[in-house]
Amino acid sequence: MTINMILLMAGLALFYFLLRKGIKRIIFSIGEEKHIDKKRILYVNAVVNFAVVLVFIIVGSVLLGIDYSHVAIFFSSAFAVIGVAFFAQWSILSNVTASIIVFFFFPYRVGDNVKIVDGENSIAGRIYEISLFHVMLKNENNEIMTYPNSMVFQKAVIINPKDPLPPSLAQTETPAGELKSNEK
Repeated sequence: MTINMILLMAGLALFYFLLRKGIKRIIFSIGEEKHIDKKRILYVNAVVNFAVVLVFIIVGSVLLGIDYSHVAIFFSSAFAVIGVAFFAQWSILSNVTASIIVFFFFPYRVGDNVKIVDGENSIAGRIYEISLFHVMLKNENNEIMTYPNSMVFQKAVIINPKDPLPPSLAQTETPAGELKSNEK
């Protein structure tokens, strides 16, 4: 390994850590700006960091001179195993992707009254939590209902429907046991 290769890998490592820190700062600032639960911010940050690590592993392997075909075989084999693992539950991957999109672009957040319009199977409640896989709603009977994130994209969501929940649900308890005021 030459000194140039060592310097190149050190530069790549430095760029990786700076990029990771920048991405983390952006994700946390968006999360704070949108008043998103810290747990959900950490979910999104972990998924984005995983993608960045994969990219840098590929780039580092190519820079080290590992034959591109060997890298391609390794990653295609890994993705094949992951694909088989997710095949029965392919919606798991779509729910994770949907969770990332919900984090950055959707207008509702924990504490909002929503109605998910799904014909006769419509559900309404106050958003209790938005996790990596589900949007959790609490209805007027304090029952917690889960709805897959990927399905939120396929159905209309009405924020603050005309038939709001009773005032007894004006505060929502988070899964961590903290009380959140839903007053805006």
